[in-house]
Amino acid sequence: MFNSVRTNTVKGIILAIGMTNVGLHAESFSECPAEAFLIQDKIANLYTVQLATGFYEKFSPDDWDQEKMNALAFSIHDRYLYAFNYYYGTIVRIGADLQVDPIFLTNLPNKGFYVGDISVVENAYYLYRPGGNYGLYRVSLDENSNDYLQLGNVVDGTTLNLAIYDLAFHPDNGFAYAVDRWGNLWKIDVQAGTSVNLSNVGEDGVFGAVYFDVTGNLYISRNNDGNIFRVNTNWDYPVAEFFAYGPSSSNNDGARCALAPIISQDDPTTDFGDAPDSYGTSINNNGARHDIEAGILFLGETVESEPNAYADNGSEVDDNDGIDFVTGIAAGTTALVDITSSAEGFVNAWLDSDKDGEFDADEQIITAEAVTAGSNVVAYDVPTWAETGTTWTRFRLSSEESLSPIGGVADGEVEDYAVDIAEQNVTSLHYPSSETWATLAFEDHWPLVGDYDMNDLVVHYRLSSYAVEDTLMRVKIEGEIVAIGASYHNGFAFRLPGLLRSEVDTGRLSFKINGVEQSVTPLEADVNEAIFIIADDLWDFVTAGENCKFYRTEAGCGSNIQMTFSLEIPMEANVNKTNVADFPYDPFIFASQGHERSYVFGEAPGRRFEIHLKNQAPTETFQANFLGRGDDTSNATNGEYFINANGMPWAINIPYEWEHPVEYMDIMYAYPDFHSFVTSSGELNVDWFTFEKSTQDNVFKQ
Repeated sequence: MFNSVRTNTVKGIILAIGMTNVGLHAESFSECPAEAFLIQDKIANLYTVQLATGFYEKFSPDDWDQEKMNALAFSIHDRYLYAFNYYYGTIVRIGADLQVDPIFLTNLPNKGFYVGDISVVENAYYLYRPGGNYGLYRVSLDENSNDYLQLGNVVDGTTLNLAIYDLAFHPDNGFAYAVDRWGNLWKIDVQAGTSVNLSNVGEDGVFGAVYFDVTGNLYISRNNDGNIFRVNTNWDYPVAEFFAYGPSSSNNDGARCALAPIISQDDPTTDFGDAPDSYGTSINNNGARHDIEAGILFLGETVESEPNAYADNGSEVDDNDGIDFVTGIAAGTTALVDITSSAEGFVNAWLDSDKDGEFDADEQIITAEAVTAGSNVVAYDVPTWAETGTTWTRFRLSSEESLSPIGGVADGEVEDYAVDIAEQNVTSLHYPSSETWATLAFEDHWPLVGDYDMNDLVVHYRLSSYAVEDTLMRVKIEGEIVAIGASYHNGFAFRLPGLLRSEVDTGRLSFKINGVEQSVTPLEADVNEAIFIIADDLWDFVTAGENCKFYRTEAGCGSNIQMTFSLEIPMEANVNKTNVADFPYDPFIFASQGHERSYVFGEAPGRRFEIHLKNQAPTETFQANFLGRGDDTSNATNGEYFINANGMPWAINIPYEWEHPVEYMDIMYAYPDFHSFVTSSGELNVDWFTFEKSTQDNVFKQ
């Protein structure tokens, strides 16, 4: 498993402390491993364990032929494992090549040690055995110290009387920690030989393997069931939380490098979910995670690993491909889902029905459902009390039968999906579809033509409406800011023509930016119309990037999307859907307060300045005498707005994802057929916007 072992042989060292001289030739580990080590069985076997998931595999060869070992420890000082070996009756050093070298000591008790670890702050091995004839011992492993390899009794087992089965050293404070059989957490001062009871962690049993990570979390593995618990020793009253399913054994002892992260950053083997972290997604929040190293059991066609939730693994592969919602999700109904599994396993699933950002116990919709390889259609009941709107589901596949919505497991996959809970008997409409994006593009020099590159604001968006017969129940607007090629500061908004502000159920309205619920309502005040402000100034939410003037319009300035938004608009009763305009409603930009525009205005016009799609009337806040200035030829009498003498617009809507022009590139040089499409009123060159019809060197490519 470790493929970066140092190739040079450690120089032989002769140790003579009153017994046979032994040469040490084992090879050290070349780095501080993220894996934990576990030793088990009377004929010893050494395993590596991923504490985050409980995945373990045998590390020692079948012909290792070592008798029982215990008090396993990893030294950060020389990167070797150490243990008490019952065959030699002394401590041994174990290298990455698994050569076992005994280190003979004098004055050893006539009993073996099953508790021990090597300090992080000093190069010394501490061993413990309860009982008045034994206690806590120290062995210096520092070749330069006067007491090198001398065994000294720190305190007897009557004074330090702890029913513990392993201990581990904190990564930086010098203290050792252990949990006794009753669940008491002990902080041990190994130099003074004293201990303090910090708390009862809430779990009891024989914890034969305990470990630390670099952040000060203590992991305790219970022998009888293998369950791994995490204890945050930085808390005032530390308690144990279930962390992962691990290997069980009547004979456990563990060790790991306390300075290593819990998951390898360079070679991760862990799959995480995608829901917001309030659901338990990241490793810090004990998020749902699966080890994928075995590569046998997963959802859909593929699964990818990452060192933590939301991490960019560079694969650009969307591995959420195992769940297909056959039917819609409506409160009080039975819904169907098609689960694609690579092999036999069990599925557990949750639906956040009350939309509180957590998966509660009563929100489990599928429990230990046995699935086979291929398609599995499963029915589940949606609670009658489920709240309408967007929420999250979590699906977990594993050979482990029963899982919670958080914690680690050694195989399978987790997939999270944002879904909509609808009212019963609801009809939903989507633009351009429930899964694809349309594109809005604005030229913000209105009423002047400007550079006409149509990239001053580029937005991907989609719209959904939900109605029961003729009553509009809810509208959903979601999108992402794709590009800002504007020196001006612009806000962005949606108006729903025909809908009044008073018809919006403001108490249930939900507005999120980057998945985070906003405390300020987007519903514009002091107007009659229902206008929703996505942002007063989009530059507050994106950055151009180093050596870039604009956001995703210049070569080499292709950062990832920085701003997403989601807006759920529930209606008060009896809103007739025929009174509200059809998709795409009325998206528009406006001038940010306090920022100047062109000389045409001679001032900072603020919210009174708007740019809409062609022939869309402005809102009641717009200053009407702005029309007709500069190159604008709007004619309100004829219903003509925001066009020039050639009928060219300052804003366009495309029902597909669109590759926008690079900075300062007139759209007609990026898309040569655009002019004829507009001047023919859409009769000619209807596919003008496709990438194949573009001058590809003139469009932005990330």
